[in-house]
Amino acid sequence: MAEHLPNAMTDDPAAISDLVIQMTKAAEREGIDRVEITEEVDSVFEVIFDAMQHREGGRAEGKESDKMAEAALDLLAGRLARETGIAHEQAEELIKQIGTDWDALLREAHFLKARHRL
Repeated sequence: MAEHLPNAMTDDPAAISDLVIQMTKAAEREGIDRVEITEEVDSVFEVIFDAMQHREGGRAEGKESDKMAEAALDLLAGRLARETGIAHEQAEELIKQIGTDWDALLREAHFLKARHRL
C-alpha cells in the first residue's frame, strides 16, 4: 500500500476519501468485489488513514489504534457535516451505521437533511 500513497503526509479527509475511491476502482479493475474488501477490513478509510500516519510500516495497536480510529471518524464526520449541512454528531452516527462509502454517506446525509426540513 505504501507504494501507492502520495508522498505528502495528510489527515485531510477529502484526500483520504479520494484515495479510498481510487483503491476501490483499482480493486474493481482487478475483479475484487467491495464485499470481499469489507469482509477483510471494517473501514478502508481507517486503513488508509492509518497507513498515512505509519508510512514506515506496521499498524497502530491498542490505545494508539483506538485513537487513530477516533481521529479518522472525526475527520470524515467533519467533512460530511461541512459538505451536507448536517450536524457533526449526525455525521458520526451515519458513518457508524453505514461505514465509509462516501457516495452512500452523501446520499443518506442529504436524505436525513431533507427529512428534517419537512
